[in-house]
Amino acid sequence: MARLVIVRHGAAEPGRDGDALRRLTAQGVAQAEAAGAWLASHVSGAHILSSPFIRAIETATAIERSAVGFIKELELLVPSGSPHGVADHLLSHDNVVVVSHLPLVGRLASLMTEGTVFDQPWSTAECWSLEGDLIAPGCMSVDKVWYPGLDG
Repeated sequence: MARLVIVRHGAAEPGRDGDALRRLTAQGVAQAEAAGAWLASHVSGAHILSSPFIRAIETATAIERSAVGFIKELELLVPSGSPHGVADHLLSHDNVVVVSHLPLVGRLASLMTEGTVFDQPWSTAECWSLEGDLIAPGCMSVDKVWYPGLDG
């Protein structure tokens, strides 16, 4: 069974020039650490693919510290990235965690589960674990969902 986990980065500094340089806030760091702890109980040995933006890398690093996998930056995972382009890249994987941004995370989740792209709201650090015979559009179903606040 192939597994794809899609994660939105933790809470970040307010927008400003140089969006790629925005860092996680203290709350965002705590969210990323909590997401990593949750993922550690559901995923192991996964490749972690992250947007090159700082806030996503910081989130992916917290996930990596939970012994989930190793990080590789992927330019396709920027906020304006193509969900179809990401899906094409993911065809070669069978156990992967993707750390990215809105609107891409929602668009990618809908493409992988419904076979079509539409916008969905996501909380910061929200994680969707998808399963399927392969990681491909319309071939996956939602196994588990986690977001900050579910732990109490």
